[in-house]
Amino acid sequence: MEEEKIPAGIGSGVIVSAEGHILTNAHVITDPRTGQAIDEVTVKLADKRELVAAIIGFDKATDVAVLKIDAPNLPRVSLANSDQLRVGDVVFAAGNPLGVGLTVTMGIVSATGRTNLGILEDPGSYEHFIQTDAAINMGNSGGALIDSEGCLVGINTAIYSRTGGNIGIGFAIPVNLAKSILVSLVEKGNVDRGFLGVNLEDIDPKAASNLKLPSPSGARVSSVVANSPAEIAGLRENDVIVSLDNQPVSSVAELRVFISRTPPGEPIRLGFFRDGRRNSFQVKLGRLGKDPKADASPFPGLTLQPLNATNRKLLGIPKTVSGLVVTHSKGEISSLREGVVIVEINGSPVSTLGEAKGLVNRGLNRLYVWYRERYSFVPYRIP
Repeated sequence: MEEEKIPAGIGSGVIVSAEGHILTNAHVITDPRTGQAIDEVTVKLADKRELVAAIIGFDKATDVAVLKIDAPNLPRVSLANSDQLRVGDVVFAAGNPLGVGLTVTMGIVSATGRTNLGILEDPGSYEHFIQTDAAINMGNSGGALIDSEGCLVGINTAIYSRTGGNIGIGFAIPVNLAKSILVSLVEKGNVDRGFLGVNLEDIDPKAASNLKLPSPSGARVSSVVANSPAEIAGLRENDVIVSLDNQPVSSVAELRVFISRTPPGEPIRLGFFRDGRRNSFQVKLGRLGKDPKADASPFPGLTLQPLNATNRKLLGIPKTVSGLVVTHSKGEISSLREGVVIVEINGSPVSTLGEAKGLVNRGLNRLYVWYRERYSFVPYRIP
């Protein structure tokens, strides 16, 4: 029998919370053959500690992934406001290029808001990169782009090069965008994006003149989706959106990013031109795409994951145990804490969230669980 070669690679990441959450790139922790998360991630810290990381989740549309490690006295970086970056600001790129170890290079912000580069291949991707001439090489992906005060402004992601080496054109995901993905994955287990409900076009000089705009900047509403937040708020065809919560909007791509990083249900102030006059009003965003409840745990207060090599090693779960592991609990039932494996629901084995949803009933449910080498029955009531 021929041995299957398992791909391995290196990348970088940055610890952003005292709880051990790490930001990196989705392409660093996914298998290029399948597009799925790899089985195991090992994190090596600057102090030589090596830890197995749990994959909390990843988002291919932004190339952001979130990992988590458990260890005492973890260093962490403070987050800056990447919307305040300006061309010419001094920045430092930190990472593990070519596996040589922690390396820091210096450069400046060459541009902000770079879009339509074709770096992200996922349909509907959100490209809004910081461009820098700080040296970025293979292995730097997922590493930190830091400002002169030592705060995180971006996640290094890609370079433009004909040779594969650095030529001073590197790109990083703004930390404000990465932070919105982090919060959504940690708190909800999925990426929850805002939805406005408009079709948009960029503004050229001719359109700016026809629409009586002061400059060819913004996003023109070409149509409004029926019963959408935009229609309810009163947006109309040919309105030109120029700001969101006082943040200037120069293009359709920029508006998409700003909307996507705003949670559903959150009110935003939209600035726009109508018939040559500046207006603004508040809009309460809807939810983009499918209802996140479709991928949510069927048990209120519990976050569940199918067992894999990473969470087995992290939580000490042997291969003989099968089921769904509790990765987060709000604590309503103390016996269903992190590391508990739900083996059966109402007498039937379970290994996926889809199976769990089909087995759970309203009222009292009987769970057969494993925890620290012991099996037991636990009642769980669904209101």
